[in-house]
Amino acid sequence: MIQIENLTKFYGERKIFSDVNFKIADGEKIGIVGKNGAGKSTLIKILIGAEEFDSGKIFGLRAEDIGYSEQIPHFTKKNLLDEMISIGVQEFQAKKILFGLGFSENDLKKNPNEFSGGETAKISLAKSLLDEPRILILDEPTNHLDIYAIDFLEDFIKNYRGTVITVTHDRHFLQNCVDKILDIENGNATLYPGNYEKFFQLKKERREFELKAYEKQQEKIQKLENFVQKNKVRASTAKLARSRQNFLDKMIRLEKPPADESVKINLKDAAESANRVLILENINFKDIIKNFSAEIFKGEKIGLIGKNGVGKSTLLKIIVGELKSDRGEIKIGNRVKIGYLSQGHEELNENFSAIDELVENFNLPVEKARAELAKLNIFSEIADKKISAMSGGEKTRVALAKLILTGANFLILDEPTNHLDLPAREAIENALKNFDGTILIVTHDRYLLDEVATRIIEFSRQIKVEPEKISKSAPKQKKSAEKIKSSPKKEIPPEKLEAQITMAEMELKMLENEINSEVDPAKLTELAAAHEKKLAEIDELLEIWVE
Repeated sequence: MIQIENLTKFYGERKIFSDVNFKIADGEKIGIVGKNGAGKSTLIKILIGAEEFDSGKIFGLRAEDIGYSEQIPHFTKKNLLDEMISIGVQEFQAKKILFGLGFSENDLKKNPNEFSGGETAKISLAKSLLDEPRILILDEPTNHLDIYAIDFLEDFIKNYRGTVITVTHDRHFLQNCVDKILDIENGNATLYPGNYEKFFQLKKERREFELKAYEKQQEKIQKLENFVQKNKVRASTAKLARSRQNFLDKMIRLEKPPADESVKINLKDAAESANRVLILENINFKDIIKNFSAEIFKGEKIGLIGKNGVGKSTLLKIIVGELKSDRGEIKIGNRVKIGYLSQGHEELNENFSAIDELVENFNLPVEKARAELAKLNIFSEIADKKISAMSGGEKTRVALAKLILTGANFLILDEPTNHLDLPAREAIENALKNFDGTILIVTHDRYLLDEVATRIIEFSRQIKVEPEKISKSAPKQKKSAEKIKSSPKKEIPPEKLEAQITMAEMELKMLENEINSEVDPAKLTELAAAHEKKLAEIDELLEIWVE
């Protein structure tokens, strides 16, 4: 049991949060949410002992029980696999986690200090998962992961037997992996039972209840004050007026609930365009994209998904003309106007302020530019700041403000919800759902895909187009046996196939151990099904090996 009592934290005179109280039972999964800057990461740092707090008490947290994914990890071994094994796990366990998070066989031989920043964060996450601490604390664990690795992480967290505390803006993760959600808002923290949708509903109901209670009290206060004002000078009623005044003086005044500051994004009505908005014929680019063809029709909302590094962002840049394909043809329909939001915000001038961006690009008066930015909660201090000094979330909002003003009827969006908090993600989702134009979107935000996309294109080195409408879940990564069966034989070194067979057999053994120790009938049925599936997978792998 972890218990937090009256936890308070200041930075100088600025209050981050005060009198925070909550309990976490052993084995519970807790998601921490709040707007950017609300104090989520500060709370995490306090829990792991990296930050002091001003007052309050913390019970049930020992340093040796905590596993944490470091922001700036330090690696000591010569290759990635040795780095993983150095924490005392078996090779098959290390490979299972690394492959699940998107690393390849070749990556295992690389020096862990030579990976990119995003890959380094994944290595740190892998080490924290392998360590299997009693309490696992994660800060934005789905950042830097592709949609398949996020699926793997979700499955891992759902089956994790210890306590998990995670800061995340990933709504799909919050929907599927947590038992409770701690909401930090305006210096206060409230613990809600249930997953994301339950939290969303309960918070809305709580806000409505608190607002009604506040308004009812204000009405009562106004009546009492009017009575006192009218009767305090009359001899016959002065005593009664003093009694009412004493009551007012002792009354505990309710604070007015904070206004709902969620961003309201309204995309303009899309102008008419040709029915065929975009035609791509045999697009080739270096060794990244090979013979890719697709058609997008008016009104479609296409989700483009795939593993990190397969060329999704490259394809978007080819479509908008930032890169030139080696071969192939791009046809853009008549009356189609493209609006593009890049992942790296290259469309923003780093030397401009947000005001400058709108004034210079759209010839707006300064006050009109401020009004447009205010619609996305970009007010004076941020609006006048240079783009180069902005956070990722602030840059995204400025880029969205520009996108809205283009009046485009075909939106091409590359990770539009990156760096954004929950209210901003919800606003983008609602805007895209209500937009009557055409959309092509690259995103790892599975909740956004579920709500917005009408068709999914799954993008890989060997391009595969899936025209079906997306269901209420992101596409799952195929099991290893299916991947092997559909791949050319020459791409499967025997030693890799043998390693996969060994890993599958070890996983089978783990399932058998769980079956032997499980007493719950429902869980036993689930484990038995998993055991049968794993046996079939091993049989298929062995058949391929024999061939």
